[in-house]
Amino acid sequence: MDRGLITIALQEIVLRDGKDLQEAQQYLRMKYRIDVEHEVLKRRLEKMLQTEKAVA
Repeated sequence: MDRGLITIALQEIVLRDGKDLQEAQQYLRMKYRIDVEHEVLKRRLEKMLQTEKAVA
């Protein structure tokens, strides 16, 4: 299954680079013109981390 742009941005900006969600939100808005609310990004990140813990 192909990973989405939001998931990729969260993994690269927040998890790998250690930046905050606002940086990821700005990146998505500037590069892809995707306007995502802060709460949506927060829930996506929490879901990713829970899935990662379940796999490990």
